[in-house]
Amino acid sequence: MSKNKDRMRELVKYAEDVMESDGFAVIDVKLPAEEDLYNPLSTGKNLDLNNDIYDFIDQQANIIPSKIPLKIRFHGDVDEDKRQEIKNLMHKHYTMRSYDVTWDFAANFRKTLFLTIFGILVLIAYFVVTVVADNPLFAEVLSIVGTFSLWEAANAVLLDRPALKRTRNGIEQNISQTIEFVSTRDDASLEGAPEENIRL
Repeated sequence: MSKNKDRMRELVKYAEDVMESDGFAVIDVKLPAEEDLYNPLSTGKNLDLNNDIYDFIDQQANIIPSKIPLKIRFHGDVDEDKRQEIKNLMHKHYTMRSYDVTWDFAANFRKTLFLTIFGILVLIAYFVVTVVADNPLFAEVLSIVGTFSLWEAANAVLLDRPALKRTRNGIEQNISQTIEFVSTRDDASLEGAPEENIRL
């Protein structure tokens, strides 16, 4: 319990350290060189930013409570068109991830429903076999299968679904994030005012 309290205090302190007066938690990201900005396998309509950018943002945002709005502050010299492109690609990336989570929620619901109904039916069959038939081996098999199905259904509800909710909350936090760009010309320190504010 003490370790959990210490961890919570550390998380709260971290969130306070990265928050600005406007209530946003800031994640500073250094833009890579042009040749490293995009995923090397992406092109055309599937163009996307380098996965390292998303991994870094997700890693930093993971310990920021999802109720706190994010501000992604990119540091680097990029023109207006490039800024808009980065904004669009980030919005597309997290929107697609939200679709994936929505699908996962639907799959989780179907899995829970199927396993629950199947488990109940198998246990009903178990009780019927126990009463009307003298086949203890088959009854034992039905008991194991029915119990296992209900256990898996409970696992899907109690473990898988909360994890999906945390993932969804994090993605929604990223979708609503604010993006700022700071030119290296004005970036002698991280305290410089952003050149431009772009909201997704």
